[in-house]
This record gives sequence, structure tokens and C-alpha cells, in this order.
Amino acid sequence: MKKTSLSIACGLALAAVAAPSVAEVSLSANVALTTDYVWRGISQNDEDPAIQGGFDLGLENGLYAGIWGSNVNAVNTDAFDNVVDTGSIELDYYVGWATEFDNGVGLDLGFIYYDFPGIKDWDTEEYYIGASYSYFGLMASYNNDFDYVYWDASFDYELPEGFGLGLHYGYTDADEGEDMADWKVAITKSMFDVDFELAYTDTDVDSPMTDSRVFLTVSKSWE
Repeated sequence: MKKTSLSIACGLALAAVAAPSVAEVSLSANVALTTDYVWRGISQNDEDPAIQGGFDLGLENGLYAGIWGSNVNAVNTDAFDNVVDTGSIELDYYVGWATEFDNGVGLDLGFIYYDFPGIKDWDTEEYYIGASYSYFGLMASYNNDFDYVYWDASFDYELPEGFGLGLHYGYTDADEGEDMADWKVAITKSMFDVDFELAYTDTDVDSPMTDSRVFLTVSKSWE
């Protein structure tokens, strides 16, 4: 959720790259069906199913850009809990740069803009920087609009018989408002040419949209 000076810098970087040949460009697409769209431990679709998908463009020098979308159940209320407006779509636009060094350490930095058509004051931007090594990942996302940093630690491990284990711990460090921790345990498996993920997630905040839940996601990607 974020955008400003980094977006200008990324735009200049893209403009500085000479027009690549076809071999230097990679284009991929993805689509997913999930029983609940959960983002950082919070149900974004009122615990209903969602259909999601996106496109990604990557260059050999590590620059990338993409768009991703999902249906959501978004309701904006005023101070008296009166409904001001509603929305049913989330669109995310992002641009960044990623690389992996000879020692196996990966670096990823960029910017993402979250767009909620029809919802006032929900559009927002984030800067992010992440590092990875072996099975481990760590990412920090800064949101100036809502004044918080989100920390994301992950562990992904290959299990026997083609299964995978994914662990996640996140923490929202808010200067204003309530801090929140969330965590997720997921089992993944690819079969029938699609990917399956069965996940359990929970938070340390007690509310209908942040309580513990189990959800299933079926996804497919093309390159």
C-alpha cells in the first residue's frame, strides 16, 4: 500500500534501460480461486470466496512490474458507523527490482499501489524491501498514509512426496492505532497441473475478520 519518490525513481530507471530484445523480456500470468481472501491475517472478503489473478513483466536486469486483482467486500463507514461507500474490487499495481547474489542472498525492493475503486480514502501506497537466503525470507513494508511498518518473516521448506511447508509471521508496527501480529501455516502441493494451498491463519486481535480460520486456495500460473 504505497507510492511517491520511489515510483519516480523506478520510472527513471525503466526509462534508462535500452529497449530489450524479445529474449530479455518475460511475461507471466496467474489466476487463483480461494475460499477466503486473507491479507495479513484479515479477511478481505467477509469470509466469502474470491477469484484473483494478475500479470507480471520482468526484464533480465531484475526490473519488474505487474498488476494483480481480487474481488473484495469493502465497506467505508464514518465516525458514527454509517456506511459512506462500498467497493467490490481491489487492484494492486507494483514495480520493483530483484536480484540474487553469488552467495545465495536475494534482494527485492519496490513499490506497490493499492487501488479500491468506489471506496474513498482507501487507496494507498507502500514501499518494500526484502531479503532472502535458503529457506528464509524477511521483508519490511512502509506505509506513510496509515503510518505503519509491516514486518514479514517467512520460511518455506520442501517436504517429501512433493509437498511444501510454508510458515509466516507478520507484525504491524503502527505509530497510530493498534499494533497487530499475524501468523500462517500452510501446506502446498502441485498436481493436475495446478497448485493447492491449505492454510491456517490467526492474529492476536479478537474480531470476526481477524479470528483464526482455515482456507483453501487453488492456483495456476503461465510463463
